[in-house]
Amino acid sequence: MVYEPECDVTRREPKVRNTRDRILTAALEVFAAKGFGGTSVDNIVAQAGCTRGAFYYYFESKNDIARDLQSDLWRRLARRAQDAFDPRLGTIANLKVAFDVHLAALSELGEARYFLRESWFDPVLEASGRDELKWGVALVRDLLVEAMRRGEIVAVDADALAALLTGLFEVATTHTLDVGDRTSTIEVVHFLLDGLARVRLPNGDTAATLTALTPGVSHSE
Repeated sequence: MVYEPECDVTRREPKVRNTRDRILTAALEVFAAKGFGGTSVDNIVAQAGCTRGAFYYYFESKNDIARDLQSDLWRRLARRAQDAFDPRLGTIANLKVAFDVHLAALSELGEARYFLRESWFDPVLEASGRDELKWGVALVRDLLVEAMRRGEIVAVDADALAALLTGLFEVATTHTLDVGDRTSTIEVVHFLLDGLARVRLPNGDTAATLTALTPGVSHSE
């Protein structure tokens, strides 16, 4: 995989930028082949065909370059999902679209997928990814609060629901990476998201979808 930064992270000359990008590409390749824990700076330097001095000019350590890669890749995926939002659609429909686009974009990352998967299990990478997780939870929470205000979804604790949905998306993502086919994962996530929607009952009341469809459960507010 050739690393292509989402934005120009440095204003140095093109040759210098190319050196940094080559080191990032090499790091992704070695992380994918050896795992984060099994990779050394020397491995990255050898793969990039550069000197240790060049590596340390841009990065303080293996952890530092991993954090840069992790942050950029997650932000890239998140931005793809955000760009897919359609203001003409409801919140549930947009969450479905965002998740679908997220998985599709993930499959396009090549070797980087395995590095991101490891970031959930390696203690160093997991710790550095917490800020990205908090950012994602806050974004989802804002969407849910507005959806509750409009009466689109059942009114529950928005903080708890945002944390649970973000966790659901993470688990669904790792499952997709494990099995290689995202079709069944998308189907299950869509079903669970549909359970948040409110429906109009024959008597004019509204109820959460799953409550409305469950025999023996009261439909009154």
